[in-house]
Amino acid sequence: MSEQIVTSADVAQAALRLLDAGGPETVSLGSVASEVGCPARVVKEHADSLDDLLDLACDLIYAEVDLRPLDVPWPERLRTYGRSFRQALLRHPRAATLMATRPIVSISSMAVAERALGELASIGFSPIEANRTLLVIVSFVTGHALTEIGARHHELGGHTEQEVDNFRKGLPSELPLAARSVSHVDRDAEFELGMKFIIEGLERQLLHSSP
Repeated sequence: MSEQIVTSADVAQAALRLLDAGGPETVSLGSVASEVGCPARVVKEHADSLDDLLDLACDLIYAEVDLRPLDVPWPERLRTYGRSFRQALLRHPRAATLMATRPIVSISSMAVAERALGELASIGFSPIEANRTLLVIVSFVTGHALTEIGARHHELGGHTEQEVDNFRKGLPSELPLAARSVSHVDRDAEFELGMKFIIEGLERQLLHSSP
C-alpha cells in the first residue's frame, strides 16, 4: 500500500489549524503529524523543527494580506492594505501575538513585505525610508489588532466583555473624562483614525522632502 503523499501546503495548513485552535503551544511535529495523518518523519521532510512549523503557519497568514494593485490614490491604497492586514490578524487571534513577536525569516513572508516596500518606494520613499515606514504601519496595525483581540476573546485578554463593560459604566465621578468616554468604543473608527494620522504624516514628509 502506497504511503500518503504529503505536501508542504498540507503541513502548513495543519500547523495553522492547530495554531488557531490552541495557540503556539499546541503545535509540534507530533501534533501536526496527527493532524495530517502521517508519520512524524514525513512532516520533518517539510519542516525540521517547531520554528519551521510556526514559520509555515505565519506564511499562510501573511499570504491572506491582499496587496493587489489598486487604481486609486496612494493614501487609499495604504488604507486598504492596512485594513486587509488587520483582518488577517483578527481571523487568527491565537496567532496574532506570535505574528507580533516573531521576526520574518521566510522567503515567502518576506515576499509579502517586498510588495509592501515596492508600494512605498513607488510613492517616493527610499528603500531605507520605505522599510522604516512599513515597520511603523505594521506595528500600529498589529498593536491595534492585539488590543481588539484581547477585548473580543476573554480567554486571551483576561476579562469578559461584560466584565469590562460593567466596570466602565460604574466609574466614579472623580474620573469624569474616563466615565464619559471609555464606554464608547468603536474599534473600526479607532483604526481608521490611526491610519489617518500615519498617512497625513507621510504626506507631510513627502512634501518636505520634495526637491
